[in-house]
Amino acid sequence: MIKGVGEHTYEQVWGVLANASQHTHAWTLFAAVVAFAIMIGVKKYAPKLPGVLLAVVVTTVISWAMSFGMPVADGGLGGAIVGSIPEGLPALTVPNFDFSIINQMIVTAITIGLIGFMEAISIAKAMAAQTKQRLNADQELMGQGLSNVVSSFFQGYAVSGSFSRSAVNISAGAVTGFSSVVTAVIVGITLLWLTPLLYHLPQATLAAVIIMAVINLIKFKPILHAWKVEKHDAIVAVTAFVLTILFAPHLENGIVIGVILSLGLFLFRTMEPRFTELSTHDGSTMFMNALDNDLNRCEVVAIVKYSGSLYFANAGYFEDRMLKLIADKHHCLKYIIVDMAGINQIDASGEEMLSGLLDRCSAAGVEILFARMEGIEKVLIRSGFVDKHGKDRFYERRTDALRYAWKELGDEEAASKSPLKHLIS
Repeated sequence: MIKGVGEHTYEQVWGVLANASQHTHAWTLFAAVVAFAIMIGVKKYAPKLPGVLLAVVVTTVISWAMSFGMPVADGGLGGAIVGSIPEGLPALTVPNFDFSIINQMIVTAITIGLIGFMEAISIAKAMAAQTKQRLNADQELMGQGLSNVVSSFFQGYAVSGSFSRSAVNISAGAVTGFSSVVTAVIVGITLLWLTPLLYHLPQATLAAVIIMAVINLIKFKPILHAWKVEKHDAIVAVTAFVLTILFAPHLENGIVIGVILSLGLFLFRTMEPRFTELSTHDGSTMFMNALDNDLNRCEVVAIVKYSGSLYFANAGYFEDRMLKLIADKHHCLKYIIVDMAGINQIDASGEEMLSGLLDRCSAAGVEILFARMEGIEKVLIRSGFVDKHGKDRFYERRTDALRYAWKELGDEEAASKSPLKHLIS
């Protein structure tokens, strides 16, 4: 058998390719080609037939007839076969609860559980996208937890989703979760009575089955589509893909770096949300971006809109834009009306920033009013923000806030010159 040497999978793969280019075993290559030919042919010309099963049966029979697995010195072909498989099912054993060991393994166990779930949910999402089915992550987590509990009573490894086995299952035509039940029953029957039949199965056939199944799950079109929609998503996808290959079999390293990169790029994208000053055409009630539409803006009462969550990463940006607006219009500006319709979430840092901004602006002679704050109204009421700064700062409509501001100013001459004069009366 040709093997690659190295700790990481890519090193082993490269070693296999290098060795195979010089020491290819012709009969092993023949077994793989036959398996591929059967599976591809059945999929194309007779898709209702079990192509994988036919490939396994045919190559196993050929292997047995031609003494594929027998050493060349004994008159065989010297190929690699599955060989003897231990018969029977694992015995039921109650786990030994040793709390001293539990304390040593708790961190490792949590890590294995998280990585296992991430792998399983990644596979499940790929399957759900391919079959157009709805994925319930909570149910997936419950199932994985229960399977690990049961596995512990049979001295099993930590249970998680298998990319290759899931791919083989779905490529064979599986539609529902009952296919896993059928698979488990057949595996049990095989372990009890049918293991001798798999003795002569070429390992090349197993490799061909896995390659045929997994290759259908590798899709680059979604990455190209993600690049068109949001380049950061495509960058995370490619980075996680490359690092997972480089770090394999330590997949958790690639996954963790991908998650950290995703969070970092999310914070970067949301650090400077859209902040616009609004105005209207003469006689219109529709507010729009004054800069983009070349509209006149009121120098006494400004109306701005902030689109995005107001939280620790961008609270400072909001404050800077508000202070810049005040600085640009410091000779005339008396009121700023903030359209809150685009803010659907606020955290403690955002609320604290708003409170401090109101106090400082009021001291400088500029009052801030809020309109359309349905998304965060309950939070501001619950925190005491509304009671602290007065309910007369909050309005359901921008025009209501605008009329209140001009009423408080009492400057009818300035109001008559405002680009928004048609909304004041």
